[in-house]
Amino acid sequence: MTETNDNAARRDRSPAYPIVPLEAALARLGEFETHFKRSAARREKVGEAWSVKGSYADRMLAALVYFGLLDVVGKDRDIIISEEGRKYLRAQQEQTKEEVVKAAALRPKQIAKFWADWGVDRPADAACIDELTLKNGFSDVGARGFLKVYDDTISFAKLSDSDKITDDLREEEFDGVADEALPPQPPFPPAHGKVRIMDGERVVFTEESNPQQYVKLLVSGDVDETLLDALQDYVRRQKKRLGIDPPKAMTDRDETTN
Repeated sequence: MTETNDNAARRDRSPAYPIVPLEAALARLGEFETHFKRSAARREKVGEAWSVKGSYADRMLAALVYFGLLDVVGKDRDIIISEEGRKYLRAQQEQTKEEVVKAAALRPKQIAKFWADWGVDRPADAACIDELTLKNGFSDVGARGFLKVYDDTISFAKLSDSDKITDDLREEEFDGVADEALPPQPPFPPAHGKVRIMDGERVVFTEESNPQQYVKLLVSGDVDETLLDALQDYVRRQKKRLGIDPPKAMTDRDETTN
């Protein structure tokens, strides 16, 4: 039975693509540098920079490698910030940052492939999902996840039809980590504009402090324990970033659990 399930998972695997859009990947790059400084990181330790571990850490790492922000080096396959990643972090001129962003946006193989076909005016969701699932090996869940990453990345990079695909396409280095047997981490919303709600999604939570500052949680399918754990990890990372101490009851509970 186990072998059958494993085979089914392999058949359902979509082509590899970043699990987060470029804007979120750049934020994770900054956290990586803050945690590891200039040192190389062992792959199994990378998740410490983002307070995640296991499959989420692997997939977040893969996303940054796809965008060319991190590199894998040496016989031990340690992780370092790439030349492009350091250029983005160190650049003082916005033009330099924009050049890095545009190149990074079209570095993941799948994004580059469909940018060449769709450009700035991509077809409607239904037509894209049919193309992804019927002709390109995506499952329905994978196709919808890819479209969110694709749209947010293209929008954030402010790509136009004149922007060309880089020769440094990234995918094979971490091919397979986007296995759909692993549930995706909740997506990061784009910084500007409204979040597009796709077919099958629903809003399950909204909290607004003012019209320009709010949280909206979109859900597709059933919410399981793994997704709740991922959401809790996100909240903890944000509290740590803001210097907010967790309630004592939560700290005691975590220590008891561990």
